[in-house]
Amino acid sequence: MSTGLKGKLLHELQEYGSIFLYLYVAFGAVIFYREAVLRADGIVFAAYGFAFFKAMVMAKFMVLGHAARLGERMRGKRLVVNIVWRTSLFLLLLVALTVVEEAVVALVHGRPARAGMEGVAGGNLMELAATALLLWLILLPYFVIRLISEQLGPGELRRMFFGPG
Repeated sequence: MSTGLKGKLLHELQEYGSIFLYLYVAFGAVIFYREAVLRADGIVFAAYGFAFFKAMVMAKFMVLGHAARLGERMRGKRLVVNIVWRTSLFLLLLVALTVVEEAVVALVHGRPARAGMEGVAGGNLMELAATALLLWLILLPYFVIRLISEQLGPGELRRMFFGPG
C-alpha cells in the first residue's frame, strides 16, 4: 500500500472515529434522558446499544457526505450561513440514508420497504419532526467546531484547546 493511500486511509479512520465518538456521546445523552423520563413513570428503557450502532452508521454516512464535499459550495460565504447550510444538508443526508437503510432492513426481513418507515422515529410524523430537530441540534455544534477549525487552519484549533497557553 502506498504511503499516500495509507495516510488517506488513516485520516479517514480518524475522522470516522471522531464523528462516531461525538454522535455516540450525543445519542447516549438523549437515550439517558429518555430513560430517566420513562423510569419516572415506571417504564424500564435502556437502548445504549442502539445509540452505539446508530452512531456507527450515521458516522459512516457523514464521512461519505464529507467525501462527496456536500455543502462546500457555501465556502467563502459568511460563517453562520455556511454552518446552517451544512448542518441542514447533512441532516437531509442522514434522514434520507436512514430511510433507505430502514427500507433495506425491512426488505431483508421479508417485510415491505414501507414497513421500514416505522423504524424511523416510530413512524409518527410528530416524533419524526422532533427527532429531525434534535439531530439538527446535535449536528450544529459539530459543524460550528469543524468550520471554525477550517477557517483557522490545520491543527490551529487543536493547538488553541490543548496546546500551551
